[in-house]
Amino acid sequence: MATNNALTVTGLDFDTIRLNLRNFLAGKPDFADFDFEDSAIGTLLDLLAYNTYYMSFYANMAANEGFLDTAQIYENVASRAKMLGYTPTSAKGPTANVLVTFSIPANSTFRTINISKDTQFRSTVNGVSYTFVTPQSYAIYANSTNRFRGYIDITEGVPLTHRFLFSAANTSFVLPNANTDTSSITVAVTTAGNTQTYTLANDLKSVNAVSKVFFIEPDRNKLYKVSFGDGIMGVKPSYNSTVSVSYRVCNGTRADGANSFTAVGTVGGQSSFILNTVSRATGGAEIESIDSIRFNAPRLYETQNRAVTKEDYRRIILRDNPDLGAVNVWGGEENDPPIYGKVYAAVKPKIGTLISTNRKEQIKASIKEYNVQSIDLELVDPTYLYVVPFVTVRYDPTKTTISASEIATAIGNKIISYESTNLNRFDGRFRFSRFLDLVDSAEASLVSSTGKIQVQKKFKPSTTLQNTYTITFNRALFHPSIGYVSAVSSTSFILDGQTCFFDDDGYGNLRVYYMSQGTKTFVRESIGTVDYTNGIIKINSFLPTAVGNNGEIDLRVEIEEYNVSPVRNQILLIAGSKITLINDNTGSIDAKLETVTTLGNSITLGATSVAQLTAY
Repeated sequence: MATNNALTVTGLDFDTIRLNLRNFLAGKPDFADFDFEDSAIGTLLDLLAYNTYYMSFYANMAANEGFLDTAQIYENVASRAKMLGYTPTSAKGPTANVLVTFSIPANSTFRTINISKDTQFRSTVNGVSYTFVTPQSYAIYANSTNRFRGYIDITEGVPLTHRFLFSAANTSFVLPNANTDTSSITVAVTTAGNTQTYTLANDLKSVNAVSKVFFIEPDRNKLYKVSFGDGIMGVKPSYNSTVSVSYRVCNGTRADGANSFTAVGTVGGQSSFILNTVSRATGGAEIESIDSIRFNAPRLYETQNRAVTKEDYRRIILRDNPDLGAVNVWGGEENDPPIYGKVYAAVKPKIGTLISTNRKEQIKASIKEYNVQSIDLELVDPTYLYVVPFVTVRYDPTKTTISASEIATAIGNKIISYESTNLNRFDGRFRFSRFLDLVDSAEASLVSSTGKIQVQKKFKPSTTLQNTYTITFNRALFHPSIGYVSAVSSTSFILDGQTCFFDDDGYGNLRVYYMSQGTKTFVRESIGTVDYTNGIIKINSFLPTAVGNNGEIDLRVEIEEYNVSPVRNQILLIAGSKITLINDNTGSIDAKLETVTTLGNSITLGATSVAQLTAY
C-alpha cells in the first residue's frame, strides 16, 4: 500500500483541522469515491474535528496555567508566585487611632488600666455597621493628677480562633474564611500542657532548626494556609499537639473612612470613658489581584528581601501595604538640599490623598527589618502641582451637526481623559503636544488648536500667626527679560482690610496689591522674593486676616517649558482649564468653557504646615 503523506497538523482552528482530516482520508484509496460533505462520513469528520479542537484548546489552556505570565486562574497564579517566594497580599482592615479618656474617682488607688487585645468597638459607614478591635494590648498609666488617658489603634475585623490537632496526616491548616487579614495571624502550639507562641517566618536567613516559626501560603479559593517547619527549617511541632490560630476576618476597603466609634462593652474593665477620634480609619485593602501578583512577584524576587536600591524600597513598601496606590522613592543625595544617610518615600493611598501620621510610623517600622545598612526611611506626603491649560481651538461649522457648546464640552471631556490616563501618579508627565493631539481628536470639525499653560500650587497660610512660606515649583519661570511682569499671580486674600493678590515686579520682588477703579494699588512693594531661574517663591512675614477658597491661596506662575515632569513627591493634575472655540470661517468666538471637572479642581491636601511647603 502506498504511503499517504497528506496529513498536516499546522492549523488549530476547527475548519483547518476538518480540512486536514478530510484531505487525509481522501488520499486513501479506500475512500476515493466518498462524498465528504453530505454523507454520514462528513458528520464523523465534524465530530473528529470538534474533538481535536477541544483537546487542542484545553491543552493550550493547561499549558498557559503553568506559567505566571499567562495563567488566568487565581490559584495557579498564586502557586506560580509561591515558587518565587512571593505570598499574595490578603485583604486588610483599615486602622483608626482614638484617644481614650477614663473617668476614674480621684481616690482610686490603681495606677494602670490594661486594655486587652481584641477589645471591640463599633462604627457605621454608609449605613453598615463594622466591628473594630484593638490589634494588641495597651497599658494606660495614670498621670500626675491620677487621670487616665491614652492613644490606641483599633483595626476593622472580627477576631476568630481555630484549633487543630497536629498529626502525621494534618500538618498544615487552611483557614476557612475569605478576607482573612494575614497580618493579624498569631499561632500558639500546646504540647502536654505547655503552650508556646510561634512567629511568622519572613526571612529564611534567620530561620534554623530551633526557630519556632510558621509559614503562610495561598490555597484554593483565595484562602490561606498555615504550615510549620520540617525540623531543619523551623521547629516541627510534636504529633497530637493542639494548634491555635487566631486572626481577623475583615471587610477590606468598605470600612475606610469610619470616624465615630463606640465600645461594645467595657474598655480595660472600665465602663466610664470618652472616645475621641484622632485619625479616621484608613489603610483598608482588598485581596491582591491577579494582575498585581503577576507584576509584583518577579520584581520582588529581585530584591531578595533586602532594601538596597530605590526600587527595593518601592517594591517592599507596595508589597507590605496594599492600601497604597503609588510610591516614589529617592535617595537623600537627590534631595534638595541633600541629606545623606536617609531614603525618602512619598506615598499616595488608593483612597484619599494622604495617610495618617500613625500609618507612616507603621510603614517605617515595617521596613526596618529589610535595611542592610543604617539608612533611615523618611515618609513624606505627596504635593500636587496643577497644570492650568488655556486652549484656543478653531473649527469649521460646515463639517459638523453639533453646536459649538457641545464641541467645547467634548474638548473638556478629552482634557478629563488626559488627566485620568496620564497624570495623578508620581511618574505622570504632562506632554503639551500629546495634550493638543487629544484635544484635536475631540470632534471631526476641529481644524487647529493652540494654547499655553501655567502651573499652580496651593498653600494654606495661618490667619493667626505671622509666618514665612517657601513655595517651590522645581522649574524655571518664564522671564524673558529683566522687568518682565506677570510671571506670578494668585487668588485673593484679605490684608489690611483689602481684597488683595500677589504679583511680581519683574526684578525678583513679590508684591501685594488690590484693585481700585481698575488700577493696581500696592500695599506691599516687597513682601518676598521670586527666584525665576529655580522657580522658588518666598513670602516673608505674611499674616492675612482671611482667606477664601477653603482657606487656601492658589499661587500661579508662567513657566518656560510646557512639558511638565513631576519632581520627587510631586503629582501632576489639571485645574482651571479654559477653552475658547473660534469659528474658523468668521473668526468669532462661538463658545467658551471655563468649568472642566478634572480631579485637579477638587483634590486638595487641606491644612498644610510651613514645613510641608518646601517640596522635597
